Amino acid sequence: MSNSIGNQSTPVWLSHRARVVLAAQPARHAFALRQLRRYLPDCHIEVVEAGELAAALPSLGVGGIDLLVLLADSPTGVPEHMATPQEVDGIGEDAFLLRTGRLAGYPALLAAGGGIAGLIHAVNELGTRRLLRRDDELGLPALDVRQSPALPYRLLWTWDHSTNWYLEQVGLQETGALNYYSKPVEGFLDDYRRLVDFMSLNRISGVTIYGFLRDNHGGVEAAQELCRYAAERGVRILPGVGINAYGGIYWEGQHRYNLTNWLRKHPELRATFDKPVAFHIPDFPKLWFPETHYTDAACPSKPENARYHEEAIQWLAETFQVGGINFETGDYGVCNCADCSSRRSVDETWSHKDMALLYPRLFEAARRGRSDLWLVSEAYWDNILDLDALASLAELPADAIYQFCINRSYWPKLRENLTRDHVARLPRPKNVVRTHMGTQWNHERYELVARRFAEMMQLIYTTGLQGATIFGEVSAFSTVNEINYLAFARFGYQADLTWEQFVADDLGRLLGGAEAAGRYLELLGAPSHAGSLTRAAAEARHVASSQTGQAYRRWVWLENRLHQKLAMLPE
Repeated sequence: MSNSIGNQSTPVWLSHRARVVLAAQPARHAFALRQLRRYLPDCHIEVVEAGELAAALPSLGVGGIDLLVLLADSPTGVPEHMATPQEVDGIGEDAFLLRTGRLAGYPALLAAGGGIAGLIHAVNELGTRRLLRRDDELGLPALDVRQSPALPYRLLWTWDHSTNWYLEQVGLQETGALNYYSKPVEGFLDDYRRLVDFMSLNRISGVTIYGFLRDNHGGVEAAQELCRYAAERGVRILPGVGINAYGGIYWEGQHRYNLTNWLRKHPELRATFDKPVAFHIPDFPKLWFPETHYTDAACPSKPENARYHEEAIQWLAETFQVGGINFETGDYGVCNCADCSSRRSVDETWSHKDMALLYPRLFEAARRGRSDLWLVSEAYWDNILDLDALASLAELPADAIYQFCINRSYWPKLRENLTRDHVARLPRPKNVVRTHMGTQWNHERYELVARRFAEMMQLIYTTGLQGATIFGEVSAFSTVNEINYLAFARFGYQADLTWEQFVADDLGRLLGGAEAAGRYLELLGAPSHAGSLTRAAAEARHVASSQTGQAYRRWVWLENRLHQKLAMLPE
């Protein structure tokens, strides 16, 4: 650009108390503004309404302006010499543009996103990767950066009871499904606020929460607060709901949309099971559930149940600032009453036929409540390569997102056989993968699976799938889990990223440089025998002594992890 700072030979340096004028929508851009203040801590910052900048500039310019910053999440109000309306309008929801130039004779920076998420990504890109530092000055280099996600759907999946991001509380759980919530009532927000902060910083677009609504962690009010908090930070909350299972829309509590309460009033609408409630995941022993209200299930063939769920879904979408809904029909058995058996005869633990019967009307109810939702339908386990088994999905709405779960034992088969041609033949056009890899369900809750996640995201991109979901229950304070999350996030956003670049740039920034990051990964994989673990722990201690800040903390974490493995070896 002829008016770009890029034609200058040096960056624009901002010394102590440099005057920065921010043009923004203060209420809508509140979080982006807070982040900018963090990244420009020594500057004198003045905020004006974006639409009033032109009128205010003559008076603002008295005394000089060191930098003008324009924040935008739509084309409205963006000066055309900084970016054309078509450029900004063409940016996706969490894509962004960073561009330097001049405005009214002053150095200027445009940070624009296709939505709030994109704007926040732009600001974080500026603050964590682009600003220069020398002595007590910050430098703004010439920028013309446009980034869009390789995969639009980059999601985490959680149960409320085993999501542990606030570690200073009692009641932490490591595994299970259909569990009682044993943390303090404030634990729900304590955990998920920290998780949302990590997601916002690292461009992870949404999180599914099973147990989203429980009386004993704040019910409606706590869930509304979490949705508000996440939306401000550009993160979508997707309540996990059970249709005729999993507690319904309100997982546990004295609420009309809790399935147990519904079935207590209408016992004739219960599902009929011909075997004990259970499910089995490869790599994990068969899991039998006790007979409690957590396993209550309703018959999908009863029209009263369909109307009840339709009403509940619309209430959910209208009551909360959710970004989507994750739908399941349960995975621990299907109803075997005469009506259900006449519709299907081959399903054992879940049913695509039941989904086809109910989901069209439920998706419509959700969109009546909120039009921009990501509606995610579980398509269940290790079946994405079996087109015959998936045929019933063709009866479901085309605009929903269909989520295929894969286990560690299925991954080699998927990696070998998934092709772009196969993906094109899936019954519905929007498809993502959800994996149990890196979780307790595949005995990997605290194991390094980052390289596998990187390969998975690259396979998903090259074959034409549109995203992925991993579990996000373990705090990033656990460095191995932090590395796993970052691999998922970075390879999901940048299509041409290589493993070597990721280790050198992303992990190097956290661990003390590229060489240190590579060695960190090697030590994490030290063989589980006494000599190797002892030597690895000693090396981690030695490297930690040369580090400072969070890099030091991460190396100390590694030393402790190696000593834990050493202590657990049999005598």
